[in-house]
Amino acid sequence: MRNIRLVTWMLLITLAAACAPVRVIEFVNEDMDFSDYHSYRLINFQTDNKSYSDEGTAFFTSMESEIHRNMVLKGFEEQRKSPDLIVRYELMSTTTADTPNINYYDPYYYYSPPPRTTYQTEGILLIEFRDRQKKKLVWQASLDLKYSKKMTPDMVLKKTIDRIFETYPYLAGSKERIVREK
Repeated sequence: MRNIRLVTWMLLITLAAACAPVRVIEFVNEDMDFSDYHSYRLINFQTDNKSYSDEGTAFFTSMESEIHRNMVLKGFEEQRKSPDLIVRYELMSTTTADTPNINYYDPYYYYSPPPRTTYQTEGILLIEFRDRQKKKLVWQASLDLKYSKKMTPDMVLKKTIDRIFETYPYLAGSKERIVREK
């Protein structure tokens, strides 16, 4: 009887963990003085890559404008020459294909339906802040991108970037943490 209860609790905990929303993974360097940061410059590690299609270029432009919007909401000012922070983003994405091998067996009739391939796109968006002068990591956060047919890529991107920036705990030029209501 005791084993059945233990197995039941383990099953319930596993199910609850599987249903939990995707969590932002973040790091805050508490050794840094956050009141020193007022300006930023946004970079992408593949900015010079000219092989993007028109859709790819529009996607990265949309991502950068959403990051700029969130930086402005936090009180930061964009500066090209000598910013306090270098804001870098990186998008890692992959598409997997699954083609199940389904054969229906009947002793009098053998049928194999045409293969139906399903494609799933998964990705991770990483955003990090680096102190330009000290060359140290200040903050970074990442979140799994969840694509669905219900949401356009722009909607997924906006939602993901907004969730990531919710975890940045300071406003520009402030040492006081933002208190988030739960």
